[in-house]
Amino acid sequence: MQQFIISDEQVTDIHYPVLVYPKKISSLNFKKNNNIEGRLLGIKGQYLIFDNDRVFNVRSHQGYIVQFSF
Repeated sequence: MQQFIISDEQVTDIHYPVLVYPKKISSLNFKKNNNIEGRLLGIKGQYLIFDNDRVFNVRSHQGYIVQFSF
């Protein structure tokens, strides 16, 4: 477990305003598709809001290792 301990305890606050709220939600799931692509439009609580009315629930995917790219 030692390899996962971070010596820097600085907290980073990320403020990401929601540009557009989805009208009809379509949930994204790693069990169905392990590659999710799209434009991130906002963050609301535990949800990442993407284009095309898609949302990703971060809490339901705890334990997964993810990689973000631009």
